Amino acid sequence: MDVQVGTIAEDKYFIANIVKATEKIDLSPVQWQASSIVAIPAGYSAICSVVLAEIHGRLGYFPDVVHLRPSSAVTGEKFEVAEIMNLRQVRHSSRDKR
Repeated sequence: MDVQVGTIAEDKYFIANIVKATEKIDLSPVQWQASSIVAIPAGYSAICSVVLAEIHGRLGYFPDVVHLRPSSAVTGEKFEVAEIMNLRQVRHSSRDKR
């Protein structure tokens, strides 16, 4: 399965876009639980994935993740917090789709 997320503008919320892309996958709730799925994220996301898994293993839950975007007020390499993504809530909400 190739899940195309496309380009998400920095001023948009990432979670809603990722959930929409995931919902396009043609699997039933039973197939989701019975399938062996391996995610291949782009770029250095593999490192982030391992860090999240490690933190989850130690904490027992996912940490929140900060989504930064380039600051529109200042040119250069300045960033601002766009949102704090609650991965625990994302996980909990997705469990209702089983």
